[in-house]
Amino acid sequence: KKNVVNPDDDVVLRSHVIFVDINGVGGNAYRNQGLGLAAAIKDKHPEKKVIIYSAEPTGDRFDADLRKVDGCLPKNAEPIQFSNLIEELCK
Repeated sequence: KKNVVNPDDDVVLRSHVIFVDINGVGGNAYRNQGLGLAAAIKDKHPEKKVIIYSAEPTGDRFDADLRKVDGCLPKNAEPIQFSNLIEELCK
């Protein structure tokens, strides 16, 4: 789905692992766009594995929302990096 805003969206409820882009996602519903959406998903569904991915190389590494997610990957990560992270989170 292109732009999930609600942490109770059907796509979220049916997923075990959720990748959320930092920019351009979540609309204006969250102060940090995708990062805020990712944190809202973790707050509402702590059993879900939420991974942030972004092409953005900079950002506040101490942001409270970033600390809630289960992992982070750059958008240019190799497919094996995605696979390895998913395998690790599903143990």
